[in-house]
Amino acid sequence: TRWYRAPEILLGSTKYTYGVDMWSAGCILGELLLGKPVFPGSSTMNQLDRIMEFTGRPSAEDIEAIDSPFAATMMESCTVTHARPLHDIFPRASAAAADLLKKLLVFNPNKRLSPEQVLKHPFVVQFHNPVDEPEAGRVFVLPISDNTKYTVAEYRDRLYGEILKKKREMMKLIKEKQAHLAAVRQAAMASDHTGAYQSSPQHGHQGHGHGHAAPRSGSGTRKG
Repeated sequence: TRWYRAPEILLGSTKYTYGVDMWSAGCILGELLLGKPVFPGSSTMNQLDRIMEFTGRPSAEDIEAIDSPFAATMMESCTVTHARPLHDIFPRASAAAADLLKKLLVFNPNKRLSPEQVLKHPFVVQFHNPVDEPEAGRVFVLPISDNTKYTVAEYRDRLYGEILKKKREMMKLIKEKQAHLAAVRQAAMASDHTGAYQSSPQHGHQGHGHGHAAPRSGSGTRKG
C-alpha cells in the first residue's frame, strides 16, 4: 500500500532495486517500534510530506538518484523543509533500532543499507546465520507485467501459478539428473563386473584317462 512505498515509487520511477524492499522493511520496523504506521499518508503528495518529516528535504543529488522525469516537479509542491528529531518520532527506540531506521529510511535509494549490511547491523546481528542465508547471485524478475492491473486474487493466483510451474520444472530436472546418475552407476558396475571376469583364471575340465603308471623307483621283475 501507499504507506510502505519508497519515495522513488511515489515519484514515478521505474528503476526498482533492493532499496524499495529496504524502505518497506524500515517502515515495518518503525511500525513495530511505534505501534502504528509511520507514514499514513492520505495522498501521494501527503505521503511525501510525511516522509520528509523523517528524512528532511532531499538534495539535488538525491532527486536525481530517483531517476524519474516527474521527481523535481513533484518535489516543488512539497511543503516540508526540515526533518523532525528522530527521538520525537520514536521516543522508545533503542540506539541500535534508531540507527537502523536512519539507515533504512533514506530518501536516496542508493544510500540505503543492502540486505547483507542489514543482517550485520547490531540491532539484528544476534539473529544472523550466514550458513542459512545464501545469496541468489542474480536478479529475479517475475513474469507478471507491472503494466497490467490485477485484483489481489488474480495477482495471487498468477504468482502461485508461476511458483507451481517453476516447481514442476525443477522436479523434472531432478528426475532427469537422478535417471542419468543411475545409468552412469549401472554402466560403471557392468564395466567392473566384466573386468573382474576377464581377469579371473580360466578353469578347464581335465579328463581322467587310464594310462600306464610309471614303475616306482627300485621296483623291477624278480628273477627266479
